[in-house]
Amino acid sequence: MIKKLTSLSHKTLFLFLVIIIAIGAVFYVSANKAKPIATSGLPEYLNLGNSYVFKIPKNYSVDAQSVPGAELIYSTPITAKTVDDIYNQSGIAAQPLALTDHSPKAFKDYVNGTYLSDLKKNLSTNDVEVKFGKTNGSDNVKITVRKDGKQIRYIYLKGGQHPVAVLAKTETDNFKVIEQTINDVENSDLENETDGIKKSIQNNIQLAKDQKAQELYAGAAPALRAQITQDTLASGLKSASSYLAQNIAVSGGSYSAGEFSAALRFTPVGQDNPQPTFGAIALKKIDGQWKLQALSLPTPKQ
Repeated sequence: MIKKLTSLSHKTLFLFLVIIIAIGAVFYVSANKAKPIATSGLPEYLNLGNSYVFKIPKNYSVDAQSVPGAELIYSTPITAKTVDDIYNQSGIAAQPLALTDHSPKAFKDYVNGTYLSDLKKNLSTNDVEVKFGKTNGSDNVKITVRKDGKQIRYIYLKGGQHPVAVLAKTETDNFKVIEQTINDVENSDLENETDGIKKSIQNNIQLAKDQKAQELYAGAAPALRAQITQDTLASGLKSASSYLAQNIAVSGGSYSAGEFSAALRFTPVGQDNPQPTFGAIALKKIDGQWKLQALSLPTPKQ
């Protein structure tokens, strides 16, 4: 994990954004005593594959495409070619930890052993401060890393059923939004929504792959049917047929007030390190069912 998010200094990132429109929240810090950052009304990011959830800071976006297997969270617009560029502009990264034993002892042993060893090696410093604690029922650790007297990284590791690392240059208020709210999906308000979201995405993508425009259109949300006709949808599916035959991955997306949106990642079958193409899907919960509200598909270049 450490290598993945700290050894990209010479690799260009393709910054594909899922823009989040967040409801305003009040951020405050007492002059005498630090108080929790207000997070009410902020949208949530749901990682579908690794089953964790966190609130998205106001005016920030989540990019789950530039570094597959991780999320980059930053304010737009941004100019960045490396992960360090993102950190230097108050950006944040999140990535699951490879832990199969979810006990508190295993978490602490992993941090004190493997994680800190790799961290010091990859950042070329031994100036590391470590503080263990517990938040939302899960063990955690806060790590401050300095080099040549200057802070270069702040890291929050969450244990529990779905361990995850959150990284930045410093612990900003926006970082605290994620730090305070990141949780296993089983312990979150999305516990009863995740399976329905996954099933709806899977079913709608399969209908698109099979060119079943009539079924896709009939089961869609009224907003989609008000915007396009079934014939227009069928034409769009046909134009994107070469992409719909590819592997299609959805790593996660944003949830707010009964709506979910996510990026679609298309990659050719049987190719090593293929160049991906992107689309998007949006769902809305209507009468207890997650329905397709929007679908954006790539089309071949003319």
